[in-house]
Amino acid sequence: MDTYKALGKRIKEKRTELGMTQAKLSELCDRSATMIGIVERNDKHTSIETLVRIANALNVSADYLLGDSVNYKNTDYIAKTNEMLSDMDENEIEYAYDMLNTFRDFRGKKPIG
Repeated sequence: MDTYKALGKRIKEKRTELGMTQAKLSELCDRSATMIGIVERNDKHTSIETLVRIANALNVSADYLLGDSVNYKNTDYIAKTNEMLSDMDENEIEYAYDMLNTFRDFRGKKPIG
């Protein structure tokens, strides 16, 4: 699939998954609703700046939005993990971090930090 077509499809899927309109997304990323529609339909290629603004507004990484074009197997897992972490308070995030380090240690890998 064309990179920009896949990008537009992924943006629309995530936006609709969040129950967000194009107007709301445009407000969150300081772009027009028309521009969001253009990007989703692949009528025009978007800039990196706009891609980053859209990713931030959708609370996902640019890698997640580029997932169909980037050969990176764990993109969905990383995005889902980031989504889970974004809903946690500081103590919960620290606990999750400690759990991951314990898992790394169990697997024989050096804990981080």
